[in-house]
Amino acid sequence: MPHFAFRSTALIVALGSLALGACSDDDSTTAPTPERFTATLTGANEVPAVTTSATGTATFTAVGDTAIAYTVSVNGLTGMTMGHIHAGAAGVNGGVLVWLAPPNGSAPAAPAGTQNGVISSGQFNASWIRGIGGAAPISLDSLKSLLRSGNAYVNYHTSTFGGGELRGQTVRAN
Repeated sequence: MPHFAFRSTALIVALGSLALGACSDDDSTTAPTPERFTATLTGANEVPAVTTSATGTATFTAVGDTAIAYTVSVNGLTGMTMGHIHAGAAGVNGGVLVWLAPPNGSAPAAPAGTQNGVISSGQFNASWIRGIGGAAPISLDSLKSLLRSGNAYVNYHTSTFGGGELRGQTVRAN
């Protein structure tokens, strides 16, 4: 009889260990780091280049597979009228893909005057992406590919520089 009690105890201990293992925290299920992109905005990046003391930074963070969050900060930008993500490699002007200011092209742009700090922020999804020259809009995945490869740029227009005062190519940040 003692032999049977030992086997039962060993079985209970083994089953208990399996149960604890199944309930333990496992770091292998943590979510991956969201993909991020940045652009450094200067007048020298404009095509053709413009002379301005204004500078800026744009950051984009993928929100799962359905959206992109963005923040654009500037220093010394005067009279901002609109801002966009455009298709195009460095040195090449391209069509507008996404309106950032006003958001989705739906509201008046920021007031005239010098802007410092965050001038555009929010989140957009595929419905904000426009087609170029009458073409169908590209997908959010295709936009991310352009942002990743440096074949997209951020451009902020002002009353002084209608074609753009600040421009920067996007690059992957992580």
